[in-house]
Amino acid sequence: MSEKRERICPVCGRSYTDPPALSRRDNKTDICPECGMREALAAIPRRETPAERTRRAVYATGNKWAIENFEATHS
Repeated sequence: MSEKRERICPVCGRSYTDPPALSRRDNKTDICPECGMREALAAIPRRETPAERTRRAVYATGNKWAIENFEATHS
C-alpha cells in the first residue's frame, strides 16, 4: 500500500493528499482535485438562454424601438 503524500495546490494554496488533477490551463501543473473539478466545469460551454437569443436577434435588427421595448420588459 502506498503512502499518501501531502501536497500544496498552487491554485488555492490548500494542502491535499488525494491524487492530483492535471491543470487544464497549462497541461503540466498538478493541482488539487477540487480545483481540477472547478476547471473542468468552467471548461464546459454553456448554452445561450432564450432571453439571450432574443436579445441578440433584437439587437441584430437595429430597430431602436424594439431594442428599447426589449430592455424595458426584460430588465
